[in-house]
Amino acid sequence: MTVHALFFCLRPDAATAQRLGAVSDELVHRLGLRTKASRVERLHVTLHHLGWYDDQSEQADVMAEVRQFAETAAAALRHAPVRVDFDQLLSFTRKRKNLPLVLSGGTCLDPVRALRAALGERLQASGLRVDPHFTPHLTLFYDDVAVEPQPFIVPGWTATDLVLMDSLQGLSTHVELARWPLA
Repeated sequence: MTVHALFFCLRPDAATAQRLGAVSDELVHRLGLRTKASRVERLHVTLHHLGWYDDQSEQADVMAEVRQFAETAAAALRHAPVRVDFDQLLSFTRKRKNLPLVLSGGTCLDPVRALRAALGERLQASGLRVDPHFTPHLTLFYDDVAVEPQPFIVPGWTATDLVLMDSLQGLSTHVELARWPLA
């Protein structure tokens, strides 16, 4: 049985993903961590998580329905491309081990927050529930060492597409389901 996590996100272009991967590798070295290098093909900024679903018949039907509502909402969204830049490095510490080390930020991520709010309105109008809590971030890797919040300026990219992803839990695989241009 496979568990699927559906979510909307912004993904960097290939060149930006490679550059962010190099930043990640440098941090591993500089901080003396033993984690593996980041998987650049999985780098993204999540906007809305749409739930977890297994591939059993009833859950698969629910997932298909949620996907249909989500795609309708995304198709109705009209939003300009957004800059995705970062000015902070920190670990999320909600658990004791396997802590996400993330790039995040303050006002530099306001365009991402605005896009998320606009998408959230469309999702709610389609009948889907949205989580009001949001910390825009890009996870570089996971490690057991906690890194305190600190200024860390990293230029990002201009996101020109909204992406619906399916994360296959336990398989370290992301499958792109659909993409809509921001224009």
